[in-house]
Amino acid sequence: MTDCQFDLTDPTIYAFWMTDRVRFSDQDGSGHINNVAIAAYVETGRVSYMHEVVLPELRDETRLIIARLAIDYLKEAHWPGEVRVGTRMIRLGTRSCTIGSGIFKDDHCIATAESVAVYLKGEQSLAIDGAMRERVSALVRA
Repeated sequence: MTDCQFDLTDPTIYAFWMTDRVRFSDQDGSGHINNVAIAAYVETGRVSYMHEVVLPELRDETRLIIARLAIDYLKEAHWPGEVRVGTRMIRLGTRSCTIGSGIFKDDHCIATAESVAVYLKGEQSLAIDGAMRERVSALVRA
């Protein structure tokens, strides 16, 4: 992944959390939680975070879309149980921001992810400025 200034395996860096149930169908043939399920947990945490923390700053005609998703799988985990997903803003660019995630099961970090979201109006990327830049900058520093 990129040179993140945050240790995404450290649960103390996250102020935003959500919980997801590990479904039986989340397993692969070896009984491990599979890569697609991990991506879904990241998405659920990221979308919840964006709607509850970031999206109130968006105007109706603008949106953030995912341009890149990188996941590091750190530890195998199994059904049944729950995962806790920590999510935070980790970087602000000119036209994009990067959201960091940590997936935790049974008090172990099983995966981390970085999602790059591009700020758009229609099909055109926009500079993140004004209230949106202030909000995202504050979230990176939090």
